[in-house]
Amino acid sequence: ADARALEHALAAAQRLLTLNDSSPVGHLSLGTVYLWQKQYEQAIAEMKQAIALDPNNAGIYAQRAEVLNVTGRPEEALRAAEYAMRLNPRGNGGEFITLASAYHLLGRCTEAISTLKSLLVRYPDWPSAYPMLSVNYVRQWAFQQSQDAHTLTQALEAAQRAVALNGSYGFAHAALGYSYLFQRQYEQAISEMEKVVGLAPSDADGYAVLALVLSHAGKSGEALGMVE
Repeated sequence: ADARALEHALAAAQRLLTLNDSSPVGHLSLGTVYLWQKQYEQAIAEMKQAIALDPNNAGIYAQRAEVLNVTGRPEEALRAAEYAMRLNPRGNGGEFITLASAYHLLGRCTEAISTLKSLLVRYPDWPSAYPMLSVNYVRQWAFQQSQDAHTLTQALEAAQRAVALNGSYGFAHAALGYSYLFQRQYEQAISEMEKVVGLAPSDADGYAVLALVLSHAGKSGEALGMVE
C-alpha cells in the first residue's frame, strides 16, 4: 500500500476512535492499518479490542486470523478463522482464504484444498485461490498426503489458470514454477521464477525461489548468485 495513503488511513482511524473509543469498526480499521504497516502486535491488540466490543462479528475474527497467519501463529489463526466461519457459515472470499492459509501453514494440505475449492465454487475468479490451490496440491504430493497420480497435473492446471487470470501476479508465476519443478521441467520452472523476480525485483523471496529451482536444475553457480 502507498505510504501516504496509509498515513491518511491511520489518521482517519485514530480520529474515529477519538470521537468514539467504543467503536468496533474504529478498532478494526486501526488494526487493519497496523497490519499493512507491519506493526503486528498493535494490529492484534486492536482486533482483540474490536472483538470485545462486537463478539459476534465474523469479519473481525477473520482479520485477526489473517494477522496471526502473517506473524507465524497458524494454530491461533486457525481457531479464529474457524470461529469466523461458524459465525458466518457461508463465509466471504477473504474468510475462506484466511482459513485455507492457516491450514496451509500447518501442513494440512487436504483441508486447505477443500477450503479453496469451496471458495472457487462461489468466487471462480478469486485471484489468490488458484496459486494457493496449486501450491497445496504440490505439497500434498511432496508430503505423501495423496497417492493420486493426477495431483501434480491438478497443480499445474490450477497454476496455469492463475496466470491466465492475471499474468502480472507474481504468486501465480511462482506456483506455476513450483509445478514445473516437481514435474522436472526445469527450464520452464526457471522461466517462471525469472518472471517472479522481474515483477518484483526488490523482493528477496523471488530470488530465493529462483535459486531453489536453479539448484535443482544443476545450475549451482547461478543459484548461489541468486542467494547472494
